[in-house]
Amino acid sequence: WILDPGSDIHVCNNDEEFDWTEPASDDEFILAGGKELRIEAWGQVTLTLQTPSGSKETTLKHVALIPSFFTNLVSLARLTHLYFHFDSGRLCIYKIIDYTTFTTQPVVKLTRFGGHWLM
Repeated sequence: WILDPGSDIHVCNNDEEFDWTEPASDDEFILAGGKELRIEAWGQVTLTLQTPSGSKETTLKHVALIPSFFTNLVSLARLTHLYFHFDSGRLCIYKIIDYTTFTTQPVVKLTRFGGHWLM
């Protein structure tokens, strides 16, 4: 799974990764590489992530199933709406635990590979 700062939706290309799905409308598409790719369904995916204290499962909600997409994406924009933030220097996603002192806590460790941040 790639953390994508440019996407506003989570995308998965493998229906076997979903906990459940419901069909998308016929007119739901994304634009990628100059092509329209149809969203086949929306659903929920459980991921195993590396945290500072070991592996932990978490759930991504409202994930688009697009079998023709080249990879799986986690939308940074959607994480930000849930008050998670990205730190490229520390290679992590973190949460602010005290806004008065701006104390942060890393919650997911990332790996940098091929110019991408992998979860």
